Amino acid sequence: MKRLYARGKLSPNRDGARDKIIQIVFLIPALTIFIVFFLYPVSTSVMYSFTDWNGISRESNFIWFDNYIEFFSNSTIFRTLPTTLYYAVLNMTVLTFGGFFVALALNRRSRFTPVLRLTFFIPMLVSGLIVGFVFREIYAPVLNEDNMGIINRLLTMVGLSGLRGNLLGNVNTAMIVVVLTGAWVQLGTTSMIYLAGMQIIPRELYETAEIDGAGYWRQVYHITWKMIVPSLSINMILLLVNSLKSYEMIFYLTQGGPGTATKVVNMSVMEFSVSAYKVGLGCAMSIIVALFIFVLVTVINVLLRRRERGIRE
Repeated sequence: MKRLYARGKLSPNRDGARDKIIQIVFLIPALTIFIVFFLYPVSTSVMYSFTDWNGISRESNFIWFDNYIEFFSNSTIFRTLPTTLYYAVLNMTVLTFGGFFVALALNRRSRFTPVLRLTFFIPMLVSGLIVGFVFREIYAPVLNEDNMGIINRLLTMVGLSGLRGNLLGNVNTAMIVVVLTGAWVQLGTTSMIYLAGMQIIPRELYETAEIDGAGYWRQVYHITWKMIVPSLSINMILLLVNSLKSYEMIFYLTQGGPGTATKVVNMSVMEFSVSAYKVGLGCAMSIIVALFIFVLVTVINVLLRRRERGIRE
């Protein structure tokens, strides 16, 4: 090879330049998709957030930070932020622990395990619009003895007619129902991420703990729970992002009701952008939510990394 380079038949510089050109050629499709479907829409949204554009006319005026000020000063808009955060916290709590216990069950070797894994994962493939539409019929209130939702009909069949009610129309139960419905959709993905982390834990750790007299639940806490911190980090970040950008399922399930009990930020974004023709305000709200997600994800990531570092030490 050195002789070929010496004779000039192969040039290291020319070979390196060719490799760089090939790398650039292969990067062009991905870079194009990134620019067209992410960078351009985001930069355009940032620009329009400083205008009064209505989404129809070609003309718009720069109003600088007026849209951002309106978000924090308009009580109708701003109260959707605590509601969104409340939904995110409940959703994360239910799925973080619920997904873990489901993963424990799916981690056991059984001939039914593949079927159970598929059963829990299938809901993730269903569109949020369909989920909202179907579960709205399941939770439907009692109109008469022949017209009621599946939940109320089951309560009637088992002799618990006194517990029947309008789950989606009650301020005290609406958010809980929304969270449980969302958990049904995301439980499969959450448990599969946990399951992937559990399957790389060395079996020797469990065997040693069993020899030392540790019971099943002590093994779960001291080995399984502490060894799946990377999976926990991934799950919490994904759950937080998905919760804060939720829209379709909640909209078709409750339309934000009763009142504004389940009205999240993204509903206000769509309401002002599409119905009120205030696209500039909608863009500003989207930017605020994105920054809010970025800050929370950063904080959670830092805290979980510290916990992971402490376990390793």
